[in-house]
Amino acid sequence: MNQARQRGIFSRLLRSIFMIFTGYFALLGILVTTVSLLIAVGIYRKLNSVEGLGDKSKKLVVPTEINESVLKITIDRGIVSESLSDRQKIFSQIFSNELPISIDELKAVLRHAGTDKRVKAVLLDIESGGADFVTTSALRRALLDFRKTEKPLYVHLNEADTLLYYLASTATKINLAPVSGLTLPGPAFQLTYFGGALKKLGVELEVVRAGKFKSAMEPFVLDAPSAETIEMYGAIESSLRGTLVDGIAESRKKTKEEVNAWLKRSLFTSPQSLQNGLVDRLGYLPQFVEDVKTETKAQNIIEYKKYRSATKDMEDSDKAPKMGGGDEPSIAYIEASGEIAMDASNDGDGKITPKNLIKELKWARERDAVKAVVFRIDSPGGSALASDLIWDEVRKLCEKKPVVVSMGAVAASGGYYIAAPAAMIVAEPTTITGSIGVIGAAPKALQVAEKWGISFHLITQSDRKSYLNLGSKSSETDKQILGESIDETYNSFVNKVATGRKQDPQHIFAIAQGRVYTGLEASKIGLVDKLGGKDEAIREAELLAKFDPEKMNKMERFEDEDENLLDCLVDGSAWDCIKDIRSGAMIGLRKSQISSQNASLRKPIETLATLEAILNDSTVLAYWPGSVNWSPGKGR
Repeated sequence: MNQARQRGIFSRLLRSIFMIFTGYFALLGILVTTVSLLIAVGIYRKLNSVEGLGDKSKKLVVPTEINESVLKITIDRGIVSESLSDRQKIFSQIFSNELPISIDELKAVLRHAGTDKRVKAVLLDIESGGADFVTTSALRRALLDFRKTEKPLYVHLNEADTLLYYLASTATKINLAPVSGLTLPGPAFQLTYFGGALKKLGVELEVVRAGKFKSAMEPFVLDAPSAETIEMYGAIESSLRGTLVDGIAESRKKTKEEVNAWLKRSLFTSPQSLQNGLVDRLGYLPQFVEDVKTETKAQNIIEYKKYRSATKDMEDSDKAPKMGGGDEPSIAYIEASGEIAMDASNDGDGKITPKNLIKELKWARERDAVKAVVFRIDSPGGSALASDLIWDEVRKLCEKKPVVVSMGAVAASGGYYIAAPAAMIVAEPTTITGSIGVIGAAPKALQVAEKWGISFHLITQSDRKSYLNLGSKSSETDKQILGESIDETYNSFVNKVATGRKQDPQHIFAIAQGRVYTGLEASKIGLVDKLGGKDEAIREAELLAKFDPEKMNKMERFEDEDENLLDCLVDGSAWDCIKDIRSGAMIGLRKSQISSQNASLRKPIETLATLEAILNDSTVLAYWPGSVNWSPGKGR
């Protein structure tokens, strides 16, 4: 009887376990199927709405409303300096409608509109958003080029800061919202110092540097900027202010004295802006739109997205970098954006690492079809070792093919180091560059024991125990040895710059000293060869490659194998693809591209990473959309 009862209990237990597992896997299957169907439906629906990504075999029909139209471009989010690939557009718009605005696409639209007889004028509606000085300058040049077609350019501002007004000043006519104003202080650097605060906490920094202007650690040591820092930032501020004043004065047909007075006053209400000639009229956008239509005798307003979709072929004349294979002679385009580091695995996105960048440089060197290289750098520097490893690969590339560096918003310290071997360096007048120097710092908690009762004890046979111990000052010998290391790195830096720039090392030593320059200043002392943006750098590369710059020459970028999700699904398994999501190689988005400027591209990554976590963790029984910060088993 007891055995029969035990067998019955055991049998019921097995059935219960079987039912639990059956229900679990059924639930998991429903979950995976549902998520997959939702993603599939989303992809299908979005593919038909993403600009230019519909059925390529269908002939594109140009809407009749483009005829006799004003092209309206709305700036309502940040502008990024690089074009977004089709894959990026697909995945971004599947999960988010806030696709960043690409400067390359804006330039292409303006070029096309300038020659399109159906477009009578361009109306730029600047609601918000913006970009760094370099990207703003590039868009401003595109607007000035449009003005050369003698078609009117109208700008509406709700309000504006210095850079947005600098952009708007290109207009034939500026309209400002009636109850608003302009804030135009010009360049301003807010320097914050923590030296006194850290001392109160019992913490100090021991700093060793080569170059009297290398001031990166000053805020943690001093309570006010040094004389060298004031001199350096004063020169940068004057250079940037001069660029702003010259551009605004020429566009608004004002004297430099008048524009400089505007920036000194800084704050204007809407009526004051009109009275002083900063804008041409006050009014609300709807009425301004109607007035523009009347003035240009246009029949319609065509929005930017619709116009771009209906004239997709305009990209055939765009000089923006494009993918391309085959053996046709080409210009390679390589981008290095972010801090330079040996390993980005622990710090996430936005890093330049030798491991990744050297692959691209080696590809360009070994690819026979590549006849010249445009190397775009946007970096404040970082690791000396990582910079040197990249420099060596750039040097080897330059020995085989001409390399033209295009500097973005910043190419300083290590960012300049890796640019030094290039045949030509092109920078914007407002690029921040230079900073040829080396600095190191060691934190010391000298007063922590006295203030907080925390003490530090180091057990080692090293003679550098004072330097290694957080609770003790470095000895004079420690500082001497550290100084030797810093000086050796600095001397190497200067000599490599001198070799690359074909200049006397003594001249480079004299202008280096860790000093930061604008591109305009750097061009006067030989650190930069030419002023201009990415388009100018591409043209110089074409000339060095002996291409005709007036023709459409092929450009290509390095594409890592299995870099995107679609290739992975075709060539591998779905499970492996999902597991690779967290590596940062999925959907064709390099980590350097998923920056704060491209915040809208993060959502698809987070969503797919969540799906991977759900499939990998057997304790997850349910998942509520809306959060990727979930706890296994809690189903929130």
